[in-house]
Amino acid sequence: MDEVKIYKGSDIPPPPSKPRIIRPSKSFLWKNYFIFVLIFILFTISLLLILLIFDFFIGSSADDAQRREVLFQAFYWLGVLYFATWSIITVVYVIGLYFYIKSMVFSVFGDEIVVKKGLINKSEKHVPYRTVTHIDMRAGPFDRLFNIGTIEIQTAGGKHTLDEQAEEKLEGIKIYREVRDYILTQLRQFQAADGTGTSIATLTDTSVSKISSEPTDSISLQMLSELKEIKSLLKDELFEIESKINDINEKIDERKKPY
Repeated sequence: MDEVKIYKGSDIPPPPSKPRIIRPSKSFLWKNYFIFVLIFILFTISLLLILLIFDFFIGSSADDAQRREVLFQAFYWLGVLYFATWSIITVVYVIGLYFYIKSMVFSVFGDEIVVKKGLINKSEKHVPYRTVTHIDMRAGPFDRLFNIGTIEIQTAGGKHTLDEQAEEKLEGIKIYREVRDYILTQLRQFQAADGTGTSIATLTDTSVSKISSEPTDSISLQMLSELKEIKSLLKDELFEIESKINDINEKIDERKKPY
């Protein structure tokens, strides 16, 4: 029996010649600064409440001015130490976070996603499409406040926990919906190529002729026509998403900023 070709590799859209480079939005930086300020305010209020309670139960029992003066000095230097410590933490956090987010680069290739990040210990994580099982989109309350979102990628070899944490995350993306759609389109094209990026395996089995009484050439042409329609739909969707991402990248290049 002659082998029946289902899909030719030349008909499959080739992967993009250049990767799509995606960086976190600057809003991601401001979101983290905002959360840091909220934490500082909560810590400060908690400390003030503790000092007020301590002064109410201990300070009020100090019957002489000297003991109250000692207590006041202790509160004063505790406050100085507290704000000095927070000042150092703030400077380190603000500068460190800026350069950490600046180092984050998400590259979307035709067969994998590469995530680069790290300030001191730099990491480069490759996520092949053949291992991807789930692609989720998440936007928490603070994310929605700053109009950003996160794309979570889970792989077959990832660490599955009770929380189902993602294997890799693309965080702080402004156009996260468009990027999610773009990655899904690339993933579908890769799966259409049978995970090799070149061609889908051919059938040498006789089961096709057993199932249908139509000639094998007719079946082959019908399946090829259907696959071409799928290819056309994917190309249209990919073109629209690429246009949006290219517009964003051009604006970023004009400003010459890493975001």
